[in-house]
Amino acid sequence: MSVKPLVSIIIPVYNKASFVRESLDSALKQTYPHIEIITVNDGSTDDSLRILKEYAVRFPDRIKLIGSENRGVSAATNLGIKAAKGEYIQFLDADDILSRDKIERQLNLLQGYGYEVMASCEWKNFKKSIEETSLVPYNIFRDFDSGLAALLRFWNHQEMMAISSWLTHRHLIEKAGPWDESLVINQDGEFFCRVLAHAGEVVYEPVGKVFYRQPGQENVSQQRSAKAARSLLDSYISYEKIVLAVEDSHRVRMALKKVYLKFLYDTFPEYPLLLSEAKNRIQLLGVKQRVLIGGPKFQFMSKYLGFEIALKLKRLIN
Repeated sequence: MSVKPLVSIIIPVYNKASFVRESLDSALKQTYPHIEIITVNDGSTDDSLRILKEYAVRFPDRIKLIGSENRGVSAATNLGIKAAKGEYIQFLDADDILSRDKIERQLNLLQGYGYEVMASCEWKNFKKSIEETSLVPYNIFRDFDSGLAALLRFWNHQEMMAISSWLTHRHLIEKAGPWDESLVINQDGEFFCRVLAHAGEVVYEPVGKVFYRQPGQENVSQQRSAKAARSLLDSYISYEKIVLAVEDSHRVRMALKKVYLKFLYDTFPEYPLLLSEAKNRIQLLGVKQRVLIGGPKFQFMSKYLGFEIALKLKRLIN
């Protein structure tokens, strides 16, 4: 790593006029000075472009603005990666916020490591103000001896890392390949599955933070569409291909079974063809051992009644 490496902060923006100023300000106020900010306007129809132009004019040495027709977050992020010159890449959603010391602390932690080591940090949920946050009770806020170990933790316990929590060397990102522009949901999960599959250790920085804005109702409803369900299953199929190429073992197949069961849990009873496809993927994994997912009540029902009956009961109760 260079003594003072350049860090590229990539911010794809689509109709985030209400929030993007806060995100840009958090990037500009980083205590680590050697940064560039790449904003990509993904065909916004609200006031986002005007705000991005305003910031690009005010900070011409720090902000580069790229314009694009609306092609989705993956395409916008790929444009940002191509334009970035930094040795390290910081992805930042246009409605999320970085703590001032996030990048500096993670870079200090990464000193002495090679490009294959990634840094993570804590992320907290918020709705309107970062003065009012909630911490999700996950056990991912720690070191992992490999990227695969982190993935297995995510899948076995239905946990996630906000993408803005990572700081990643660009060589590792280039090794993983571009974001999949065919996906409309879980694009970040599929991309970071590839990154983590190529990664060595994951080192956790305990002080810097990311503030993750909880999605609005519109986002939630969009995630229930047939196109989104197809995309979600495709991203899980990609998980399977990626990790089995790294390690084809019982523990990996067990974790993948939980991923597909989670798809059934989230999607049932809609889209029966996709549900059937997911069940077939589970059968092909060859894991006969029962695994339990969901909350304590659902796990209890699954244990004694079976997964499918528990799903039906869950649907009736809700």
